[in-house]
Amino acid sequence: MAALGNFAPSGDYAFPYRDLVGTQVLVTGGRGTLGAAISRGFASLGAQVWCVDQSPIQAGENDPRITQRVADVRDRASLQAVQAELAQTAGLDVLVNAHGLQIRSDFAGCDEETWMTLTDVNLNGVYRSCQVFGEPMRTRGGAIVNIGSVNGVVVSGKGTPYGIQKAAVSHMTKVLAVEWAPLVRVNAVAPTAIPSGMTQDLFANPDYVRTKTQSIPLKRTGTEEDIVHAVMFLASSASGLVTGHTLMMDGGLSLV
Repeated sequence: MAALGNFAPSGDYAFPYRDLVGTQVLVTGGRGTLGAAISRGFASLGAQVWCVDQSPIQAGENDPRITQRVADVRDRASLQAVQAELAQTAGLDVLVNAHGLQIRSDFAGCDEETWMTLTDVNLNGVYRSCQVFGEPMRTRGGAIVNIGSVNGVVVSGKGTPYGIQKAAVSHMTKVLAVEWAPLVRVNAVAPTAIPSGMTQDLFANPDYVRTKTQSIPLKRTGTEEDIVHAVMFLASSASGLVTGHTLMMDGGLSLV
């Protein structure tokens, strides 16, 4: 990999993400709240970002550092069309799977249609994305960061299907870290809920925010910036000896 080399970190402790300058980064779910923040974060470092999402491209989304494409992680052919474009460039250095879908339910109350809908996005979507975008990285090197969830580690009464699928993503992360070493590092970030389009109903409820905050040892919920920094760390050579790891971004929630 031309930009990230052999993953060995430099001694530039003040600017640990300098090696991401000039890289090509693809973010799935790139027009969602978190995906858009991740895209902007990499672009601010001087990376060329491919923002992939099923939602239409909106007027004003014309940042020259961010290439916008419409593709659906449920549709392999649409992802392959983007990969065909990427193949005409120097190639992908970083893949961030930031897409996701939440339909809150306990296990018994989750009908099969809901289960399959969630699975096709949250688990199968990561599978397709890694096969289409990640597999070509095996010859030139790169880093993959999957967005998991604290619900994949602890049991949430109304997030059972989502949590099961995110737990599977964490295990897929371990499998790929072994199968695709040594040229590709694969890690995941497991955040607690942060304000986003997926959680706007929750954070609009003061009782939820108060209870949630009190349940977290650090006594605060997360922000987009928290997660973006974690993703950048795992994508850069600052984490060059880290692979197969799921980084908990939950303020200690999973410990209590």
